[in-house]
Amino acid sequence: MKVALTKVEPTRRPTWLGNLLIAIAFVALFFGFTANIYSFLAPEEPPHEGVMVVEGWIHDFALDEAVLLFKAGNYSKIVCTGVPIETGSYIQQFKSYSEMTAARLRKLGLPDEKIITATADLEKKDRTYLSAIALREAIMAYNIEETDLHLVTTGPHGRRSRLLFQKALGPGYNIGITCLEDTGYEPDSWYTYSLGVRKVINESIAYVYAKLFFHP
Repeated sequence: MKVALTKVEPTRRPTWLGNLLIAIAFVALFFGFTANIYSFLAPEEPPHEGVMVVEGWIHDFALDEAVLLFKAGNYSKIVCTGVPIETGSYIQQFKSYSEMTAARLRKLGLPDEKIITATADLEKKDRTYLSAIALREAIMAYNIEETDLHLVTTGPHGRRSRLLFQKALGPGYNIGITCLEDTGYEPDSWYTYSLGVRKVINESIAYVYAKLFFHP
């Protein structure tokens, strides 16, 4: 008796027309992704009043724009969040991004009584969430009663940042978001810059993780 270890079975494969339609579908998905992913990751959503929250690591050009928004809007305070500065800390005048950004705001003309710092502990992961926890503690320490917050950040970090701040503060707060332009690439053509590709892909993955798997 002959023992067979394999057998021949008929298989169904796409025709040339089927392959063409599959290729068109992949191309459409690719262009749909590149056209819409940046605006999804960097939204602009109200409220834009109450307490402005600035992530302390944003660059100077973005901070200039944040100050213009603050001066033109209806805000009671501006809170600078951030973690301790790791690189060059022994020669830095300021030990954290929140303290450094508070000093930058004073230099740009904002009165000291409007500025609050919220410094998180230095950890290897979940730094945005820990910054949001520091914000929550600052709100309690300063007896801030406003529940409308306006988070100002840069680039495709915005949607994930807003999500983590909402998780830290809870549903009692309305968190608006403004994502100012990042440096090093053009938002409309981010896929033509290596920095833009890295940031968009990294933030896409990080957002999925924060949305589906991060449960503090």
